[in-house]
Order: sequence, then structure tokens, then C-alpha cells
Amino acid sequence: MKPLPILAALLAATAISCQKAHDLANKARTAVEAELAKVDDGDKPDSALEKLVDRTGEGVFFRKDLAFPKHLDVTTTRRVELDVRTSETSALGSESGTTKAIETNVNRLERDGDRVRYTLVKSTTAAPDVAGTDQAVKPVESMLAPPSKPRLFLKSGGKWQIAADQGFRGAALSRDLAPVFDELLASYGLAPRPLWFGKKRMKIGDKLTVAGASLPMLISGAASGSLAMELVAFEPVNGHPCGVFTVAGDFSRKNFADFEGVFSDEEVTIRSGKFWLSLLYPVILREEADTIRTFKSGSRGGPISRAQGKVGVSVIRDWKILAPGNPPK
Repeated sequence: MKPLPILAALLAATAISCQKAHDLANKARTAVEAELAKVDDGDKPDSALEKLVDRTGEGVFFRKDLAFPKHLDVTTTRRVELDVRTSETSALGSESGTTKAIETNVNRLERDGDRVRYTLVKSTTAAPDVAGTDQAVKPVESMLAPPSKPRLFLKSGGKWQIAADQGFRGAALSRDLAPVFDELLASYGLAPRPLWFGKKRMKIGDKLTVAGASLPMLISGAASGSLAMELVAFEPVNGHPCGVFTVAGDFSRKNFADFEGVFSDEEVTIRSGKFWLSLLYPVILREEADTIRTFKSGSRGGPISRAQGKVGVSVIRDWKILAPGNPPK
């Protein structure tokens, strides 16, 4: 609520007609009700999960003692706003230019013990948002890639492999991803992140630096660099209680993969960002970052893309724990 504007409206009403005073009071009340409605529509913590938070007067403990779930359903929405110079090299030659676009990818991952099912739900691109444009006129989205059929990965003998009926493409993907599959699981929230805090309780305003060998806590892959963090709030993500950290700094990493078999090398400066870290498990459920990046990416044997420039990143994971006994098919 904002009491000062309401008070100003009431004082002004004494100097004008009763009708105008009535109108101003109605407007003020409507504005306050609208603000309250925004708050009421916000994300609320799940009461059952909130009971698991380890909080005392000395601060909160980021738990890693709970058994990590082996039955999960995680839908990740990743939105990337690009303003970069690009080049692409393939067997047909090279092309260069600039890219200003918003790319949105939605994928779903289901884990049942040693079975993981991956589905690309949506992959689109659109023109960037333009401040001040009519909200009724939205940029037209075009498809980057069609929704995929589910791919099933199985763990056998300590190694992850794609199911045998996935064809030649599946066999190639299985070969490429096998060395980094455990890393992928942690990156996508299907396995715990390593080096998750210490035994110290934390409170608003506490700061820490993540660097060197501790970087996998925030950044998956073979990474180096240093990131400064400050705990600024406690907020839920889809009901899951989290600690919110501001994040800034630089890192680089090589050979970082996704479930589509695209590998990337990148150098990143996070100018400003926020990460929502679970208070219950070693997972990151939301990321917002304004970055400067230099990167190259591509699939094994495919075209290689290079880009440099400003990249805004938004990632939200809808992280659900499932009951055992409903394995991916």
C-alpha cells in the first residue's frame, strides 16, 4: 500500500467540489486495490515445503541434508534476448551479420531413477520488445525447431545411454552426451549441484564469492572465473522456497552441452543478475542476468556459430517432485 498518495488526494479534495472529491477518492481506492491485486496474484510459498525450511533467528540454512529426489518432473523455460554480431561456418562457406531477437525454448525432463525422458516442447524466435509500442501489437513468433518426440535415456553399468530404438541420430547423440550427462542432470535440476554452501547460516545482506573449484555451484561445465553474490531476499519459485542472490562477475567455460547435442565455448561477463537458489535442495530454480558474451556453438560435425554482444537471459524451472512408480515411457 502507498499511504502518501492517498493522503495527498484527500487533502486536495478539501479544496474542490464534493463531486470531484468523490471522484478522486474513488480513483485512489481503485489504484490501491489494483496494487493489492498484483500482490495477491504473486507466487506464494507451498505450506508443506515451507515447513522444511531450516530458519532460526540467526539466519537460514541452505539445506543439502535431505535425500535428493529421484522422481522429478522439470519444465524449463529459457528466454534469451540477443543483440549480437554473428558468423556461421559450414561446409558451404561462411556468413556474418547481426542478430537482434528473442529466442524462447521450453523443454520438459522427467526422471525416474535411472530413466530420464527429454522433450523439446517449444523453440521460437521473435523480434525484440520495443519500449512504447502498442501492447496489442506483438512481434510474430516463428519456429526455430519443431517440438521433438521424447528421447529416453537409460543408465546401465554406470553409463547413460539413449534407448536402443532411437535410430542413428539417437546413437550419435548418446555417444556425444555420455561423457557430460551427469553434468547435464545437475544443470537441468535433475541431480544436486556440487559444493552447495557450507554449514554457516545466512541472513539478508550476507555476501560470498564463488570462484575456481567452487564455480559448479552456480555454473555447470568446465568453468573458471569469479562471481560475487549477495543474499537480498527470500522468495518462492512456483511455490518452492528460495533465497535470492544478486550475482555479478566473469566466467568462461568450454564444451558445455545441452540435451539437443549442441556444445558451446563461452566467455561471459554478468553485469547484473539474480539467482533463486532452493532452500531445500542444491538446485537453482530461476535465473535473470544481463550479460556480455563471446561464444561459439554447434553440434558435432554441424555448422559452427560464433557471436559476440549483449545477451539477456531468463530461466525458470517448474520443479516438481513425483511419487515413485510412474516411470517415463
